[in-house]
Amino acid sequence: MCRRSVGGSQAPAGLEVGDRIWVLGRGLRLQRSVLASGGSGGLFVDTLKNKCGRTVPLVPALVPLVERWAEGKAHDAWLFEAPRGGMLSEGNWKRSVGWPAAAKAIGVPNRRVHDLRQMAASVWLGAGADPKVVQRILGHATAAMTMDLYGHLVDQNLWDAAQRIGGNGDISGTSTELQAGITKPPGEESGS
Repeated sequence: MCRRSVGGSQAPAGLEVGDRIWVLGRGLRLQRSVLASGGSGGLFVDTLKNKCGRTVPLVPALVPLVERWAEGKAHDAWLFEAPRGGMLSEGNWKRSVGWPAAAKAIGVPNRRVHDLRQMAASVWLGAGADPKVVQRILGHATAAMTMDLYGHLVDQNLWDAAQRIGGNGDISGTSTELQAGITKPPGEESGS
């Protein structure tokens, strides 16, 4: 039976080798999380917050890294494992990738691992990904929730769309009609 997690912090380690997928492209199937107990700090496996698995696409540069981590491991082995085997805590992961030094080097020493999720959502939406698809990747209940959280980051998309519609990338014929005088601006009467 699934149980809802209370307290504790999430670690980036709930992935097994068998969670790699090949659908339209390479990705990872998120189905579980590894949490740290608020008291003892011990790790345990739990369901995702919304109890629904989801697929996250991998950018091409990450595919060889994930394949290298998975090489020679059993289907049910942890994709990211602790130095002595088993589940990987967030602290161990941060040490293994040099997180504190990397965050400091880019001028954001207080950057949290969870901020990577927010950054990914912003990049996907800014690149024009459909908000409904981003909603599914993030595990949000609705696309409205996704846009409420991240929509302010993609305002430029509206202006870019306006340029495509009315500029050289005209998809509706509107600019041609205006130039030919077929469509009059509001307030102007036809034939006068």
